[in-house]
Amino acid sequence: MAFEKERQILLRAEKERIPVGPLSDLVPGGLSLGDAHAICEANIQRRLDVGEKLAGFKVGFTNIAVRQKMGLPDSTYGYLLDSMILGNDRRVQMGDMIAPKIECEICFQLGADLQGKGLTIADVLAATQGVCASFEICDARIKDWKCPYPDFFADNGFSARVVLSGVWQPVSRVDLLGETVVLTQEGNRIATGKGEMALGHPANAVAWLAGKLAERGKKLEAGQIVMTGTLTPITPIAKGSIYVASFSTLGQVRAAFV
Repeated sequence: MAFEKERQILLRAEKERIPVGPLSDLVPGGLSLGDAHAICEANIQRRLDVGEKLAGFKVGFTNIAVRQKMGLPDSTYGYLLDSMILGNDRRVQMGDMIAPKIECEICFQLGADLQGKGLTIADVLAATQGVCASFEICDARIKDWKCPYPDFFADNGFSARVVLSGVWQPVSRVDLLGETVVLTQEGNRIATGKGEMALGHPANAVAWLAGKLAERGKKLEAGQIVMTGTLTPITPIAKGSIYVASFSTLGQVRAAFV
């Protein structure tokens, strides 16, 4: 199998919880985007083959300021499996990850398929069954998140866990642009954000994702969730802390990290 060595390196890093250097350093000329997708998709298929289910996708670096700080040319995406999805007010085991970071996001749940490039905000909203408050817990198998752009895709967009409030609101009841969030750690306010921080509108992130999947011959399907990118700075998680994200309309999502 092509890139079997690189694929195994990522699997071992996740299992042993020891980060590795950029995969691009192992390939003459570095990884292409196609190479990176092939590595990721092979690792995801391996998990699907043993019974895990595809729950949806995450879109990363939709916050332009964060993307620019990282020096990335575009957003990224990764696959979410059912084993990654946690309910609200959960205890999250830090020992299962390497160096996780927390993001406050608006999660979309689709009620209809979405496919193709050039979709509009209206197209996405029409296909959306509901939105909810959520955390994304990112974790990179690549040391210090320092790698060329394709490596983010090879490492499944640094996906790890998602915590969902589970309270889904119709998009007609939420001002997605104006929705605000306050993140607290142990009751102390540490970050704030607004819906417009996700590519100008969270639905833009879903449309971007549909376009990128179309390039791979894939589509978004009814019932899947899409994490639309952080509204707050990407924040390292402190073990032993409780984090709460309070959204203006969508309510709260809470997790304790042990």
